[in-house]
Amino acid sequence: MIDNTGERVYEGLDIIGDIHGYYDELIDLLSAMGYHKVGGVWQHPLRCAVFIGDFVSRGPDTRGVLETIRLMTDSGFAYAVLGNHELNMIGYFTNGKDGRALYKPPESNKKQLDAIKAQFTGEKPLLKSYVKWLRTLPFSLEFNGLRIAHAYWSDAHISLISDTLAGGKLKKWMIKEIFSGKSNFAHAVRQTTRGIELNLPDNLIIKDSKNVNRKNFRIKWWEEPDGKTFRELSFGNRFLLPDYTVPQQVLQPFEVYNESKPAFIFGHYCAGQDAGVLKENLCCIDGCVANKGKLLAYRWDGERVLTPAKVTSAPVVV
Repeated sequence: MIDNTGERVYEGLDIIGDIHGYYDELIDLLSAMGYHKVGGVWQHPLRCAVFIGDFVSRGPDTRGVLETIRLMTDSGFAYAVLGNHELNMIGYFTNGKDGRALYKPPESNKKQLDAIKAQFTGEKPLLKSYVKWLRTLPFSLEFNGLRIAHAYWSDAHISLISDTLAGGKLKKWMIKEIFSGKSNFAHAVRQTTRGIELNLPDNLIIKDSKNVNRKNFRIKWWEEPDGKTFRELSFGNRFLLPDYTVPQQVLQPFEVYNESKPAFIFGHYCAGQDAGVLKENLCCIDGCVANKGKLLAYRWDGERVLTPAKVTSAPVVV
């Protein structure tokens, strides 16, 4: 819909969870929500899509997903924020002065990033153009009564990131700083895109389903941590934690996102069956499509209280 100033006016937003290169599922979900491809661009006459990050990597068609989202955002039919996997892609495909990648990934991430590279065989300039575009995307969005970021919202973090970027793209020194992990800016970006992770005690040996030792765990940053057990505080971990109180020395200060704050929709946690509305002002929209789950969306119409009925999904294509 166009108003009398020539600007598009939307009646609602469709916040779409982590896609991870699953192009077919994305198209199924857009279609189910009433989006249509017009002039090569997926769009809705009354609504706007918001992509919550981690739309690249793992799945079979990151290239198709990137093309779809970039066309939608460039044409004014969508917004997008950066997740940790977009950051990995930016760092891996951006070289420093020495000609080396700004991000040297562990082997598991390297395989994912090389799989993306293979989708652009013989088209290096096209891959480069997508990386440059990713560098222009924000880490957060705020609408009238709704906040969007990939994994966590801290007012202090969002303010620091905004001041550092100052409305521009991620510069090379910023990317290098993010992956060095030593500055306040790097810390703010890490937690905004990866959430709050606490280190496990040295004497607590936890192995995941692949028999890999885990050194840290993700937590419910919307709850006060004092007095909670590892299991009570855990969120989005694919391994079982013990049911005894987290020692005080393990805890670190963080800004608790309590019920007094505006509605916040986020992804990242591969929450599967636990995805959806967690509290009246919180919704995790990552249904873990990359691990046989569903691609989810929250259809927001301006409400201050988030409701489970607004969550819709597209199943994995078999």
